[in-house]
Amino acid sequence: MKRSLIFVLCIVFSLAMVSGLFAAGGREDVQFVRVATAGSGGNYYRLGAGMASLWNDELEGIQASIQATGGSVNNMELLADKEVEIAFVGSDPAFEAYNTIGAFEGKPADRYKNVAFVSHMYPNPQYFVAMQWAQDIRTLRDVKGKRVSKGTVGSHGEFLFNQTLDILGWGYNDVIAEDTVHQATIDQVRNRQIDAIVWPDAVPSPSITEIMETGFARLLSFDDDVIKGMTENSLNFPLTIPAGTYTNQNQDIETFAYSAILIARKDVSEEVVYQLVKSMYENQDYMIGVHPIAKFMTTEAALNGNPFDVHPGAARYFKEIGVMD
Repeated sequence: MKRSLIFVLCIVFSLAMVSGLFAAGGREDVQFVRVATAGSGGNYYRLGAGMASLWNDELEGIQASIQATGGSVNNMELLADKEVEIAFVGSDPAFEAYNTIGAFEGKPADRYKNVAFVSHMYPNPQYFVAMQWAQDIRTLRDVKGKRVSKGTVGSHGEFLFNQTLDILGWGYNDVIAEDTVHQATIDQVRNRQIDAIVWPDAVPSPSITEIMETGFARLLSFDDDVIKGMTENSLNFPLTIPAGTYTNQNQDIETFAYSAILIARKDVSEEVVYQLVKSMYENQDYMIGVHPIAKFMTTEAALNGNPFDVHPGAARYFKEIGVMD
């Protein structure tokens, strides 16, 4: 009886080993691509999920997955630590990280050098929204001492907010900063726990749409000097959100925006990045079905917001379609 049991266990163990070897062998030709996005309620996350699904369905030998993260600044750290292969970032923090200036000053000079540009995604404007119960907020300077949703820690929203504080000559002791965005901020609006919102999102933004539809919010323009300060010597650019884009928005809104871009580690193979980019552009209708902002993912805008060298795989595709020489 004991011998029979031992014999059976040996067979089971042997089969498991063989099965494991076959499985391991089957993985040898698979390229795992981890994509850093941002918070699960945002555009990066939704577009990333659509891309991963597209790549898994269309490209043989590629297994893509997405990670919810803190956003642009956090994503630069994940790339530097080789915890992801591709990431959504804003062009300005990507430039600062690559050159270890601004928010990344003091970091090792070569920490963020192993990255390359893949593609422009869409323009992302900064929003300034004040609540009806804070009628004294008319300009950005009026948020002093107020409860302000400024984006999560490590996000591009926080990155821009910090730059804006510098322009105003303020510090975090001048506002009551809330590390919230998207659904968390919507909940704060409904519960009257916030006075103003200062963070970026695409146009149209589902989150801003929902906030404006509460009837509690007013969409405001940024001060001229803030727009100037945020766009001079920067990859940011002025942008107008036309009247009527959102409920209860009766006038044009003057703000600034940045290019949301896709970047990859340089050590991701040329062939893999080529296939990813080709699939993404040749299936734009699918991507628009995932999120309407994919309409901005055009070949004409493919190189917008490029802060450093283009990845050889992306360059190969862009040369094929005449975007690059």
